[in-house]
Amino acid sequence: MKRHELHLITTGKQELHEVKAIAVQCSTQHIDALHLREKQRGAGELTAWYAELHTLLPGTAIYINDRLDAALAVQAPGVQLGFRSLSVPQARRILAPSQRIGCSVHSEDEAVAAAQAGADFVMFGHIFATASKPGTPPRGIAALAEVVQACPVPVIAIGGIEPHNVDTVLSTGCSGVAVLSAILLHPDPASQLARFHEALERTQHSPRRGYQ
Repeated sequence: MKRHELHLITTGKQELHEVKAIAVQCSTQHIDALHLREKQRGAGELTAWYAELHTLLPGTAIYINDRLDAALAVQAPGVQLGFRSLSVPQARRILAPSQRIGCSVHSEDEAVAAAQAGADFVMFGHIFATASKPGTPPRGIAALAEVVQACPVPVIAIGGIEPHNVDTVLSTGCSGVAVLSAILLHPDPASQLARFHEALERTQHSPRRGYQ
């Protein structure tokens, strides 16, 4: 069975020392990708975050969201593009062939277009109601399943995902889940991460598409 990926995304609400303390607690458990999603920080700060966290989590791929200059400076293994970022083709012209490009999408059409443009994976959400999107209806499991079926690259689900609903999310054939506050703002992040791992390992569902 192909393994699902777990992506952890910084919240933009914590300082580096707080995230480092959590990383130390969680260093014995595997996180496939840690996304530095700190929109309020400049490239210099992001490269400092990368250096510190890369040392603490040597087995984790650390992606930088939006800021390709910072990603290039530290030779990050990947980036995550959002609505206001450079386009996927523009990013691909700048980045090394080995650097993975993820793209945040909110519909089936956007997912297919991102894949056709050269994205290595897409992140689709939000799946369930979440405090980070107050008043915005969740897109739901059915929409996620449609995106997974249509998109020719791996799909990572995000938004309101907790250990108890991981199996439902994975039943769509998506390639993994992404979480923010469910781990980083949890009173016991290490135990919560362990619960996510248990849910990912317990599932009988296989991802529809794996990573190259």
